[in-house]
Amino acid sequence: MVGDVAKRSAKIWFASDDASEITAVCSPKNSPETKIVGHCESICQNSAGNIGILSFENLDAGTEYSYVITEKDSTEVSGGSFKTQADFEDRTPPPDFTFAVLGANHINDAKYDPPFRTPGGEYEIFEAVRKSNPDFVIWTGGANNLRKADIGARGAIISRTLDLRKLPEAEKLLNTRANYGVASLSSMAGTNDDSFSSSTANSREIFNSLWANPRGKDKTSASYAIRYSDAEIFVLDDVSNRSNLDYGNAKPKFLGESQLNWLIGALSSSRAKFKIIVMNTPIANPVKSSENFTNAVEERKALMDFLVAKKITGVLLIAGNKPYGEYTRMVRAGAYPLFEASPAPLTARPSEEIKEMNYFRVPSSSITKRAFLQVKVDGAENARAVTFTYFDSKGEPIFTSTVKENELQVFD
Repeated sequence: MVGDVAKRSAKIWFASDDASEITAVCSPKNSPETKIVGHCESICQNSAGNIGILSFENLDAGTEYSYVITEKDSTEVSGGSFKTQADFEDRTPPPDFTFAVLGANHINDAKYDPPFRTPGGEYEIFEAVRKSNPDFVIWTGGANNLRKADIGARGAIISRTLDLRKLPEAEKLLNTRANYGVASLSSMAGTNDDSFSSSTANSREIFNSLWANPRGKDKTSASYAIRYSDAEIFVLDDVSNRSNLDYGNAKPKFLGESQLNWLIGALSSSRAKFKIIVMNTPIANPVKSSENFTNAVEERKALMDFLVAKKITGVLLIAGNKPYGEYTRMVRAGAYPLFEASPAPLTARPSEEIKEMNYFRVPSSSITKRAFLQVKVDGAENARAVTFTYFDSKGEPIFTSTVKENELQVFD
């Protein structure tokens, strides 16, 4: 699976029966005789074999590459392609780009699924995502929902992820686009309460071994940032430091002090035109709930106050962990509205109705069917815009909304 792809480097995640002599080679598509050898960054042993992350360095920017990974007996483990980011700064206007955001994924397993139900379906949606031609993919819903029997079981968590990586319908998407994972309760802990707290460090270690994400600066979480064209995407971890305890001096938290400080510092120093925050907890949704950022009153207030006080421009939000899709426009006093797109479940069962009274929800934006979210950034250099579009499993558009660059400015 293709992981993080930058201007001159790329990461690939792989699974192998024998990782003792893994060989990885990539070549520019316009110069197949040129061979670049990759090196392993990490290998993790498990009952199903070995999983690992390797990287290619000293690549050329804006170039398409094909890659092949083989074992010592020349057995092909994986193969695919990727394209490095363009080197546009001080050279050309920022390039247009799109990325896909995917919600909860559920690959059926009758042995552990609830009886008399088929939770997952419409797996043709993976091909619909690929055909929409995203530059990269963000998996907010994780690789594959955990079942209750999987909680705390290292082998089970890895096995669920491998089920996705081996799914024929997803193979082309995984091996031809950069893929980024987001820490989620459904794929790291399997629960939305505090019963997993004793195993979060172990879950985070497993998560990092299953995704070839960029390395983040905050060591208490699996957070990181992606720079692409004139946007910077801040991917948060709402699992590792999560606590719903509200007693005495303890207050509910989703991010933890270290991660929140990292985010505030990164937003403050970012020079990107668009600053997109991704988290598996809705931030703009005003409903008080343990599943929304409103539950962490102090953390949410600290972030909101910072955005207004420091006049941070270009902020947009993407929030997962909902059994439906919705588009929120949060009105703020003294600042521009915050727009937040929540992807619908990808292959998991969506809610048939939405009971939560989000009064900032944009009319007609409720998505109660399997779908994926496309985010497009395009336009002239000084008139850029971001368009959010929801597509169903057949690739047909359901809802779309565009936010212009000048709608995300701070005026004195």
